[in-house]
Amino acid sequence: MNKVLILLFFSFGLWAQEKKGEVPPPKEVNLLSVQECIKYALKNSPSLKKLKLAHADSQYDTIIARAAFDLGLSVTSRRSEGLNDNHDRDTTTNTHSLTLSQEIPGGVDLSTTGSFTQDNIDNDQQGDLSISISKVLLGGGTLEESLEGIRDGLVDELIAMNNIRLSERNIHFRVQRQFYRIIRNIQSLAIQERRLERSKKNLEHAIERDIPLDIATAKIEIPETQLNVIAAKRQIESELDVLKITMGMSPEKVINISNDFDYHPVKLKVTDDLFFAEKNEETFVNNALRREKTARDVRIAKTRSDVDLSVAFTQSLGSKGSETANLNGSEDSVLSLNLSFDFGQRADKARVAKSKNNLEENSIDRYILRQGKFQGLRDLSRRISETETSVTIQGQRIKLNELQLELFKDRWENGEIGILEYIRSQNSLEDSRVQLINLKTNYMELLAQYLFEVGK
Repeated sequence: MNKVLILLFFSFGLWAQEKKGEVPPPKEVNLLSVQECIKYALKNSPSLKKLKLAHADSQYDTIIARAAFDLGLSVTSRRSEGLNDNHDRDTTTNTHSLTLSQEIPGGVDLSTTGSFTQDNIDNDQQGDLSISISKVLLGGGTLEESLEGIRDGLVDELIAMNNIRLSERNIHFRVQRQFYRIIRNIQSLAIQERRLERSKKNLEHAIERDIPLDIATAKIEIPETQLNVIAAKRQIESELDVLKITMGMSPEKVINISNDFDYHPVKLKVTDDLFFAEKNEETFVNNALRREKTARDVRIAKTRSDVDLSVAFTQSLGSKGSETANLNGSEDSVLSLNLSFDFGQRADKARVAKSKNNLEENSIDRYILRQGKFQGLRDLSRRISETETSVTIQGQRIKLNELQLELFKDRWENGEIGILEYIRSQNSLEDSRVQLINLKTNYMELLAQYLFEVGK
């Protein structure tokens, strides 16, 4: 009866403490999946944010290039005071002018200037209107040259956007890789903890048998296993810090990740994947975009190496007094043809040669890029195939270690062997299981890297 009363009193005390908040209920641990970590990283990665700013800058550069063809407006107003020619009266002259200018793609410049002048002596008024048009005929002024800044800006926008995509895929791969490394350590820690508990039980059995050598061997095994557990926990914390930094998260925050993953072997086709990479992977696409800019530079440099020839026409209208409104006074027309030539054209020829060298360098870069990509994919595919085979062999090895452990267990329980051989067989089995985890997570890492290199 007393025991029942004590039990009820103890239960009531725990209930009262929980009501007061002294014993809070356990909190549920939210385990983050790899996709949740990737989503967070894509939103918060500092490097990705910098690339997005670079893309915005390239858009502004295109706007600046387009602004070269905007309509220009210039308005001036001037007032001058002084003495007339006889130095007997003050004069005041007001002059107002307005200029509209427009550059048209293809080397065409249009300009219109109107001015109006009035003085306070004779109340004279004078109006002038000037219209001019000029066109570069040779030595540049082509439509392609005029639009070079705009077209290069659009290409730079595409390159910046591809760099963003490449960075996003790189973040995806790095988070996956770090995720698998943490899973490897977490699952290895679980095995080390089981190994520690098994070591303690081995010591208990050895003490029961009262065999000094077995007791000493079992005691030595415990601290060694404890050190392995401590090291595994430290490694997990370090890998979690790396993951948080990769995600753009403060290292002070606490996160927990799911340690489940789906090991699934995949059949790879390196030749098909290389063809896919050449068409879709961002470094190849950016190389092609830069080649487009370089080829345009070559064509423009060739046109600029010609003789510089331009034509300009100016029509001026002017009037005084009452004729100002109609501009039917004096009229002037000017047609000019401008020709210039640099003897030897050394600078122009050097520019053309440099542009051609840049074009050839782009082709070499693409060849080097293709060779490196092919070699990298082949090497990764071989390592993936090797790891897949190793996983199969390691599974078979674990079964043999399990059988060996059973045999050594029977012999040790029958007193045929010491505990040392029994512990070695236990450790061999646990090491084999850790190695299997390492192989499977390594396979998933290599596969993630392969898909990243392909551009998928």
